[in-house]
Amino acid sequence: MITSQDLISWNCVLGAFAENAYRTQFQELLRMMFKEGIRPDSVTILTIIQHCVTFSRLEKVKETHSYAIKAGFLMVDSEPTTANAILDAYSKCGDMEYAFRIFQSLAEQRNLITFNSMISGYVNSGLHDDAIMIFNTMSDRDLTTWNLMVRAYAEKDCPEQALSLFRELQAQGMKPDAVTIMSLLPVCAHTASFHLLRQCHGYMIRVSFDDARLCAAILDVYAKCGSIECAHRLFQSNFHKDLVMFTSMVGGYAMHGMGEEALRLFSYMLELGVKPDHVIITAVLSACAHAGLVDEGLNIFYSIENVHGMKPTMEQYSCVVDLLARGGQISDAFSLVTRLPIEPKASVWGSLLGACRTHHEVELGRLVADRLFEIEASNLGNYVVMSNLYAADARWDGVMEMRKLMKTRDFIKPAGCSWIEVERRKNVFIAGDCSHPQRSSIYHMLHNLDQQIKQPFLFDKIDILQAALYC
Repeated sequence: MITSQDLISWNCVLGAFAENAYRTQFQELLRMMFKEGIRPDSVTILTIIQHCVTFSRLEKVKETHSYAIKAGFLMVDSEPTTANAILDAYSKCGDMEYAFRIFQSLAEQRNLITFNSMISGYVNSGLHDDAIMIFNTMSDRDLTTWNLMVRAYAEKDCPEQALSLFRELQAQGMKPDAVTIMSLLPVCAHTASFHLLRQCHGYMIRVSFDDARLCAAILDVYAKCGSIECAHRLFQSNFHKDLVMFTSMVGGYAMHGMGEEALRLFSYMLELGVKPDHVIITAVLSACAHAGLVDEGLNIFYSIENVHGMKPTMEQYSCVVDLLARGGQISDAFSLVTRLPIEPKASVWGSLLGACRTHHEVELGRLVADRLFEIEASNLGNYVVMSNLYAADARWDGVMEMRKLMKTRDFIKPAGCSWIEVERRKNVFIAGDCSHPQRSSIYHMLHNLDQQIKQPFLFDKIDILQAALYC
């Protein structure tokens, strides 16, 4: 028991409570400190800010900011430590307007931490152009800055710029860390670049990054790039298989329609005593839906509440609707949607509409489409699916109705686009585009394939030839 409690002892205990996220104890101790007549110093302010950020208490950040101004803590800083902490707190709580005000007020006091906090806030808020603007004004940059900007360009769907920055940071003599590689992985997924992914994986092995999250992320991108074998080998080679690793592998199996493998792995995980969360259960349900494992999927769904003691999420209801619909049980799927305890989202109705299209349920599809048009009237895809459903049933009046709706709402269907990486080079193909340098060879091969597809009589000749050989 401390008999003489000075400010240092108060700060130590407050810091311990803040670090361990003891919300009630922290607030009670702070009240006791003020009641004892002890006034905070800059260390106390930093601790309070840390506590506010942990619980995303924006109003408390503003109160602390106000106190810091009145107490003069923001005036005496030779280094803007307190101001940087408050700026960072505003950005982490999502208030970029206040963060930018502090950034502007610092003027000549800004340091690298100030700029990085501002860029981080913009990137986390999805304001990538603002982050780029701040980055372009910086004269001094560290690895954190470059990592943030690689992530910004990756999230902005600008893979070439993200790769360019990655090469530039290496040219500056900086060594990429686990965060750099993590920031680059969305580029690999977006471009389906298996070669770049292998480079990232190889670098992770050479540098001996022992990061479970990074390992799980690389596994996930292997699956997205089409190499479920590499994903499986990476999973098997990892001795520390936690929930994140299992989730990535199950998600990979789901993506590749390998429902039975996903179920086996999920059962194995439960046997090991790893407690599932909503994410992995949703992945298993998705795997069952894609593989047509209706009974198995329903058993998993019922176990959410009965075994694991959780309430099903909207995503899981959507998976079950998709599961029933893909299995041809359209009426059961529709009945489930109408009986949901929560208002169905567009994704649920969308799954049902897609199933109506697959199983040619025109009238039910019309009911579902009408509901979708109310929820998201500007989603072009719903109109296209409904138009195709009418066309498959030769309901040309319905097709014209959909086209008329699309025209009155100024919808323009974007051109289809696909790409493939061949010999480390990305080849992009857009519907109606003839700009590829090897287009002549490509069209010639497509023409030959098309001709072969249209020659079913060849199979008859083969059958006749085989019959003659056996006579």
